[in-house]
Amino acid sequence: MKKKRNRDTVRAAIIIKTARIVGVSERQVNRVLNGDQQNEEVVLVFMELSEGETKLVKEVRKLVPLN
Repeated sequence: MKKKRNRDTVRAAIIIKTARIVGVSERQVNRVLNGDQQNEEVVLVFMELSEGETKLVKEVRKLVPLN
């Protein structure tokens, strides 16, 4: 039986944006996030984008309650 992979689309989108901003490949961003490589700029950009996404989602939820 094949194992179903759940892809985090938000994280994937942030990885793509990070790669474009920093000028590296998406694979390299993944390697940095997994701890296989070091690149402080990649980490900083990824964290900024992640925090911005989180803040955006919180504000939208305030405006449009789903429950």
